Amino acid sequence: MTPFDPDLDTMTRPTTVAPGEVADFQRLIANPLLAVMALLGVWVLFRYSLESRNLALFLATLFAAAVCPLLIQYHCLDCGRTDLALRSRAHACAAVVHRRRADEDAPFFPPTLRSQVKAWALTSVLAGLLYAIFRHHS
Repeated sequence: MTPFDPDLDTMTRPTTVAPGEVADFQRLIANPLLAVMALLGVWVLFRYSLESRNLALFLATLFAAAVCPLLIQYHCLDCGRTDLALRSRAHACAAVVHRRRADEDAPFFPPTLRSQVKAWALTSVLAGLLYAIFRHHS
């Protein structure tokens, strides 16, 4: 394993391992904060576009809502890098490559990034539904 400091070294991928080969050996945490904050802003604009009956703003809001999932980020538990989840399959830090080359078992924790994003989405939808139900009954 080579010493690699992501803050000081300029190279971003210290290996030549193909991106698809390391996905099972990564230890990534999903970070949907940026996407959730953007969705809150989209919700405010959506409500305003309906109240003001502004079609252009409504269509722009729909586009912004479609783009929000692209803002989900990941955080690597091995090297500390944070990046967009779209680029997670290409992340191959030294620890991930070492696990891949040593033929170690895939890490049990945390779950895959895809599973984490699905869990966050389900939790957000359920929280929104509960909020709507309790707000309606109050």
